Amino acid sequence: MFRFINISYLFFLLIFIFLLQSANSKENYILNWDKLIPENAYDFIPEDGGTDELWQDKSFLKKLDIAGLKINKKMVGKKIKLYGFMVPLKTDYTETLIVNEFVLVPTAGMCIHVPPPPPNQMVFVKLNKPEKARYMYNPISVEGILINTPPIKEVYNSIYEMKVDKILDINEEKYLKTIDELQNIDNL
Repeated sequence: MFRFINISYLFFLLIFIFLLQSANSKENYILNWDKLIPENAYDFIPEDGGTDELWQDKSFLKKLDIAGLKINKKMVGKKIKLYGFMVPLKTDYTETLIVNEFVLVPTAGMCIHVPPPPPNQMVFVKLNKPEKARYMYNPISVEGILINTPPIKEVYNSIYEMKVDKILDINEEKYLKTIDELQNIDNL
């Protein structure tokens, strides 16, 4: 009987240690931007894209706005790596153009030359230490814990935020290859 209790105790102790390690794992997800959108958020859009009249309908546009504010709860709190393009919010306006925070967007020039993406398709990035701003067509990568915030009006209503230690510059060929590979990941 005593031997059975020891084996049971050891078994439960091993399970507890495994669960504790899983809960505290620092798994790093490399995300494609669409993983920030919850499933079915845009299911109301017709498969054929809809008509011009639909895209001018105020109630349809309101649904788009609401869908853009939905978060993917599965990704919040996870350590992620995300590729995109920098939109500096403020710089020091010296020759070095140092930034403390910026918006990461999926496509170059968003928020500057075209309307901003939906709030769930941009991330407000706060740098732990200032860095040099990147040219808007230079793809970058950032890593950090993704958190959800109320819409930040000064940051295009962004609803995601990350604190980041450093910005990694990536060459465009590697970026495009990585994006193609990420298009095939369906397990997140």
